[in-house]
Amino acid sequence: MNLLNARAEVNFMKPYAPIKNLTQALRETIRRQLHEIGRMRRLKRYISPQIAEAILKGEDGNLIETHRREITVVFLDLRGFTAFSDAAEPEEAQRLLRAYHAEMGRLISKFKGTIERFAGDGIMVYFNDPIPCADHRQRAVRMALEMHERMKWLRPDWLKKDWDLDLGIGVAAGYAALGNIGFEERMDYSAVGSVINLASRLCEQAKGGQILTNQKTFSEIESLVDAEPIGELNLKGFARAVSAFNVTGLRRVQSNA
Repeated sequence: MNLLNARAEVNFMKPYAPIKNLTQALRETIRRQLHEIGRMRRLKRYISPQIAEAILKGEDGNLIETHRREITVVFLDLRGFTAFSDAAEPEEAQRLLRAYHAEMGRLISKFKGTIERFAGDGIMVYFNDPIPCADHRQRAVRMALEMHERMKWLRPDWLKKDWDLDLGIGVAAGYAALGNIGFEERMDYSAVGSVINLASRLCEQAKGGQILTNQKTFSEIESLVDAEPIGELNLKGFARAVSAFNVTGLRRVQSNA
């Protein structure tokens, strides 16, 4: 290439230099965005998605301050798991928990519940915080009913292996204090209040296939569900007996025809 042609090529490319720079900048922006999406997905694996999004958006300052709000708490765990884990190999128990957590987790995500913690076969979920929802009681009980339906699908395979496991659930609505607890290097977003203890104790009393709730919570959802009274329960930590109900299904709409 002679000098004249080289100069001509340089002059020809000059108008395209800004486009080239813009393309490089766009690629870098996309790369940063994909990296951020990857960070968010990884973070959501370890804490509730609602809390992860608030942290990544820089909104976690509001989460640190304790606030009071009515929530609906759901506790669930597997009846028979202690006996199963005593007899099973640790790896076998872990495989079962992964399958169980995966199925329950899909339903928690579907109803947009906040996972407070996993504790072996136990899971605590609550509704109406950090994202408010007016129908938190209804969401909670619908989720619990679908969880039992999902267990009907899981149990036959478990029974073939002599794993007699079933799901007990406790549901209670009430006021709690919510916010970050812990210390500077390790924080958890948590709920504190008697409603958490109530849901936990109801779960302890629930037999496999039962969803137990208290009178006050039931009065807010009785137009939605069918339930049977099971009498008064003396729950640990509660001075008075608690009137309890077993939620058996969604109430069918009566036809006028």
